[in-house]
Amino acid sequence: MKLTKRAWAVILTAVLSSALWSCDNKKSSQSGAAEESSSAITETTSETAAASQENTEAAATTSSSASTAESTTLTTSAGTTTTSAAETTAPAATEAPQAPTKAVKKGYDSSFEAAKAYYSAYLTGNADAVYDMLCEEEIEAYHSYLRSTDLLEGKNPQVVFKRSNVINAIKQSIQAIHDIMKEKSDVAPDKWTVSLTEDLLRTTGDNELADFNKTLNTGFTAAADCGYVYYKDGNDDHSFIGNGCAFVELDGRWYLSYTTIMNAELITYLDIF
Repeated sequence: MKLTKRAWAVILTAVLSSALWSCDNKKSSQSGAAEESSSAITETTSETAAASQENTEAAATTSSSASTAESTTLTTSAGTTTTSAAETTAPAATEAPQAPTKAVKKGYDSSFEAAKAYYSAYLTGNADAVYDMLCEEEIEAYHSYLRSTDLLEGKNPQVVFKRSNVINAIKQSIQAIHDIMKEKSDVAPDKWTVSLTEDLLRTTGDNELADFNKTLNTGFTAAADCGYVYYKDGNDDHSFIGNGCAFVELDGRWYLSYTTIMNAELITYLDIF
């Protein structure tokens, strides 16, 4: 039996409610070789000349011609070898050492920095930036969890929630926020601000975090969520409650929680069935 979007949201929220927190309101040898080659050539030429003296006059003449031709060929070869060795042993131009490329470090130093980046991306309409705040480990864990259920009716989570689909849902979520801004004020969305402060971030309790990790089979060391954030255009009468969000910590870096944003903010915009 196919699930409607409303039924999907209700079931998924119910299944994960014990493990998730709520969010309200929607990375030099060749030179030596040349010398040995030249020495060998000299010895070969001497031996050839000595042998030619013991032969008959006719043979001596023939041998002399052959020796001369061979000597000419070998001398030319020696010259070529010497030149090659000289070119090889010439000091190479010194190149300035290149500075190593510094890898882009994913994640943020704190949940507050992650939250600021999240709302900034919403204000500027940068859906790709929002997706890049996600933790790859959580994405894989969430998909693995869904495979263990029948919530997707046999569909592959990696296909249903592929990057392009998720980014499209984020774009729709951002557009919904921008539409409210246009209704309330003439101020452009990127000129709005949010009432975000560190004390608005609630640290997730140990038991909640333990349940979350158990459900997803993850090892996040901390988590925090942000609920009532107001978007403001600079006037007290032009503001509204915006979308909530949550963050998880792994190896000292903070990321936007994929599981939470999927269930709380993006489920409405995902065409799952």
